[in-house]
Amino acid sequence: MRFRGKIVDIGCIQHFTRIVGTLSKLIRTCVLRITSGNWYFILSERAVNGGIQIWSELPQGHFFDEYAMEGVSEEDNEIFLELAPENLMKALKTAQSAKWLKIKLTKKHTPCLTVEVDLPTLSAHSRTVVHDIPVTVIPRRLWTDFEEPELPHFDVSIVSDKSGTDPMMNPSQDDRDPHTFFKTRIDIRKLSQLLASQQFNPTRVICNVVNNRTVHFLLLQDGVSLQYFMPVIAS
Repeated sequence: MRFRGKIVDIGCIQHFTRIVGTLSKLIRTCVLRITSGNWYFILSERAVNGGIQIWSELPQGHFFDEYAMEGVSEEDNEIFLELAPENLMKALKTAQSAKWLKIKLTKKHTPCLTVEVDLPTLSAHSRTVVHDIPVTVIPRRLWTDFEEPELPHFDVSIVSDKSGTDPMMNPSQDDRDPHTFFKTRIDIRKLSQLLASQQFNPTRVICNVVNNRTVHFLLLQDGVSLQYFMPVIAS
């Protein structure tokens, strides 16, 4: 397995940092799935234990100027790593005025994502800061545990963007009374955590409600998406 990527544009570095910063406030550990086209940050907790699910998708072409990866095989050209977003965030904080940022998969004492940051100086000499972030490689047999959650068959959807806020009924339920109410009891602390964590300023937010089952949030900005599934809690 190999991975190496380089981000040069300072705006892309800062955008990438804001996304990781949002994730670091939501979850302590997650799985990073690297493919030829995208990065995915994934969390899948057991819903029966009140767990949440997170699926965040970042198109690599939106961020990386250089990008090369080789997965576990030609048939399974992907890499799955477990890491702490907070550790990645600490490395990215040093890159907010960087000339470039490199991320690569390395083998030190343990597998690591190594982040190299080239910082501006007053002299002709460069100053490079290196961060080694420990990761755990997820074996191929466990990849099915981290598939994209199925989008719920929602009862009502609330959409908020630059044009305003618009509630919509599920099209398959047009025969229902438009004054019908739907409800789902969720953990207010987890909702508050989601609202307080936002750093990448989504341009479109969708909230899907499945009656007495789950609430699904979808945050979108420039090809980046973050899905957040909150299960129902007992009354």
